[in-house]
Amino acid sequence: MGNEKRFVIKPLEEYFKDPNRSGAHWKIKYQPRCEKSATGWDLQVERKNQILLIEGKYFKGSFLSSFAGLIASPLANRPQKMKTKKYRSWCADICWAIGPGYGGNIYQILFDYIQRNIKFWQAYSKTLKVKYIFFVSGKKVAKIRFNQLINIALEYKDSLSKLSRDGLKTKREIANQIMKNFKFA
Repeated sequence: MGNEKRFVIKPLEEYFKDPNRSGAHWKIKYQPRCEKSATGWDLQVERKNQILLIEGKYFKGSFLSSFAGLIASPLANRPQKMKTKKYRSWCADICWAIGPGYGGNIYQILFDYIQRNIKFWQAYSKTLKVKYIFFVSGKKVAKIRFNQLINIALEYKDSLSKLSRDGLKTKREIANQIMKNFKFA
């Protein structure tokens, strides 16, 4: 079992199986058998009139290559697993699942990327139906709407512009402070 499955997908499965944590009764419909050669989504969960197609990444090495995989996931020719021959259902939404392999610094890096081109990310979210980002830390999961993350990146950008000093440590402190408002369940 690879790091992505062990540290991101398995805790996310447990999150969806527990209605007290996820807020609804979800059914896990699909998960690829082989990690490396699978062409589908990492996880597909369903409930009435809502399907979440989840692409998970565990950020241990290069951030850019893993982040590029997340960005390209809705563009890849990966149909949803269902009985009909349709490509995707009208009620399917795409989600990202992120497991920060090197601590909470992932927030600062993610905010830096998003705040550079807010209009792109707003169009990306609307056009490709990217709905949630799940942050997985240990056995805990935090669910944030993608549009809400864009607004948080704007808040992060405003906080940086108000500071006279600029440095990586300051950026990380601001990003971690902003993300403390979100609870891991």
